[in-house]
Amino acid sequence: MNAKFSCHKCDFETNEQLAKCPQCGRRLQSTKKVRILGWLLLVLGTGLVIFMGTLAVIMGRIIAGSNEPGAKTTFTGGPEAVTLIVTVFGLVISFGLASMVGGVWQIRYGKPNKKIMVAMFVVAGLLLVIGKAIKWFG
Repeated sequence: MNAKFSCHKCDFETNEQLAKCPQCGRRLQSTKKVRILGWLLLVLGTGLVIFMGTLAVIMGRIIAGSNEPGAKTTFTGGPEAVTLIVTVFGLVISFGLASMVGGVWQIRYGKPNKKIMVAMFVVAGLLLVIGKAIKWFG
């Protein structure tokens, strides 16, 4: 069945244009709208991965070249700072990759993948916790 509308809570699918899911009462979304949101996720995730990947390479070069004579840029942090930078950059890149995968899934199937969405929320939550910890202890 190639449904035009689906419920993302209980997975109800129908070709009828209903406002709410008859099983759980949630609002139904059209597969067209979900696919458009999938493209948005794909574009934003790709941009995030490219931006953070580029920034990671730049930061890596700065950190690696800090002890070279005549270096124009230096990194004065210690191993803990490097670990924090790598962790945050890795989580942001992971969030971007999950967005890309979720977007491709939505484009292909017309509905979100709940496991991918949970992974995105977990990574976002970890980023928030790290941000709060930095603010609290920094």
